[in-house]
Amino acid sequence: MIQDKLRFGDEIMNIYELLNKIVVNRRHSLSANLFTEEAREELDENEKHIFDLLRNISSLGTKINNKGIEFHPIFVMSDGSRTFSIDDISEDDYFVLQNLELDKIPLILRALIADLLWTKKKKFDAAKIAADAYWQLFKLWYKDEDNIGTLDMIRRAVCISAQTKQTALYNEIQEWFKEFIDTRAASTEGFFALRVMELFFEQKHFDVSVILKVLDDLIEENNDNIAKVEQAYELKVECLFKLQRKEEATQNNILLADYYIKFAEKIFQKDIQGALRAVNFFQKGIILYRNNGEPEKAETTHKRLVEIQREIPKIMVPFSIELDIKGVVDNLKVNMEGLSFEECVIRLTQMFVFEKQEDIKKRVIEEFKDNPISHLFGKSLINAQGQTVLALPPLDIHDPEKDPKLMELHMYQNALEKQKVTGDIWMKNALLIIRDKFVINKSMVEFLIKDNPIIPDGRERIFQSGLYMFLNGDYYEALHILAPQVENLFRNIAREVGGLTVTLEKDGSSMEKVLSSIFSLPELLDCYDNDILFTFRGLLNEQSGANIRNEIAHGIISEYACSTGVCLYFGVAVIKLLSLTSSSCYRILKNSEKLKHFEMPDKDALKVVK
Repeated sequence: MIQDKLRFGDEIMNIYELLNKIVVNRRHSLSANLFTEEAREELDENEKHIFDLLRNISSLGTKINNKGIEFHPIFVMSDGSRTFSIDDISEDDYFVLQNLELDKIPLILRALIADLLWTKKKKFDAAKIAADAYWQLFKLWYKDEDNIGTLDMIRRAVCISAQTKQTALYNEIQEWFKEFIDTRAASTEGFFALRVMELFFEQKHFDVSVILKVLDDLIEENNDNIAKVEQAYELKVECLFKLQRKEEATQNNILLADYYIKFAEKIFQKDIQGALRAVNFFQKGIILYRNNGEPEKAETTHKRLVEIQREIPKIMVPFSIELDIKGVVDNLKVNMEGLSFEECVIRLTQMFVFEKQEDIKKRVIEEFKDNPISHLFGKSLINAQGQTVLALPPLDIHDPEKDPKLMELHMYQNALEKQKVTGDIWMKNALLIIRDKFVINKSMVEFLIKDNPIIPDGRERIFQSGLYMFLNGDYYEALHILAPQVENLFRNIAREVGGLTVTLEKDGSSMEKVLSSIFSLPELLDCYDNDILFTFRGLLNEQSGANIRNEIAHGIISEYACSTGVCLYFGVAVIKLLSLTSSSCYRILKNSEKLKHFEMPDKDALKVVK
């Protein structure tokens, strides 16, 4: 044992006296900051190493749940560096902790040290001390009107006493809980009552029937607090299943579904946040109906959900910026001045660049690092019908590239935002200038099609019709031709280089592979520019991208949408793609002196109007 020391004058005190001087048993009061150098100097040299160890242990963070405790560094930096960790505690350190007279240490520190010895070294004596210390802290801190910070104390007291069969202590805590249930649980503010009920629910031999009435009271008295009601219903279902009352549990799930729908109808107003929350609750209700034997209710509710989703685009408040694009238009006119129709189309392709994947990834990471808070919660991508097509999770705040597939989804989304702007500002105005300068007929676009090896045999005329419609401003019709034909174009390339583009089913039938599988074929990736493939995959097939092919295949896309940003970007991307393998384009570009000179736009060609 570490023995008490004699004082020399008033200067030196022992470690226990010092700890009781600097540590108080208030909530959230334990901190390494209490262990100052000034306090350290009050100790004899042979006890300073104990002081240093306890200072480090006091800096540990803890994560407590109903099953156990985790000790972790309070800070972990992006470069991997961290504050003190449990891994830094040596066997010699544990020996020092085991020899401390824990009953002389302040409760709040005593509980931490004893729990550490129990959790990491399975010291039974320490477990008894830890459970009792946590219970004493709970009784010291808990008040009916103020229970913040006390939940973890009772959690550890119950958990350790149950694990180590400290029957007397566990029964004492259980008696407190039963009195709490009978007198105060239903009226307690916040979620404390629910959390304590969940704690006892998880204990092996606890009779959960005693909390059913309280859960009913919580549901009835908190009708406007959906989080509380939802958790009360869910705990009640678990209790009923534990009691083997399956039919009641099923009925309870249906009651929760009814509550979701009623609450959703109440909050669905001309308010986008309320509408989006309502959609979430409708979805939860539908799933509960389906899983609990109410298919008709599920279908009726789904129809109502579709009605609500149709209303969402109408009440969404657009984020708009007024732009002055005079500089853009002037630059376009200068660069197309005196050009033939063919030269103007090629000039259009000169202004279009297939972005490199690495550049998009770099932009995603830079935006993530510049605005970490705005990227913490992910985003829901909503289509024109108000339906959520993809819930895009956030990137890992410590390592954005940790999940390559998730990073790719963010890249498609990032590229889409830029494509919309490029299409709406540059492509739209360039196409308007071309139509102002020329009366376009179908034969004028033949130079892009004739003898172009990338176009599948027999598809020349359909490509020519699609391009003519696009350049002539008939975007709706054009995209319905170009999107499926470009898909077939990439399928054809994949087949030509040895890629397998069909599946073989168990019954011997074959089907064309989905487009995402085509873009992932190793043969295609090995032979074709991956940046071009990435662009078209995002434009045609990715839900976090434009997804044009699927919008068209299902007849969803509107005529208006086809004349805006990303669809115009797609049309020009098709022209660019074909120009790369067109011998006519090559000859025109080679022989045109005007096309060899390009006037760069001024830095302020595009202005935000304040």
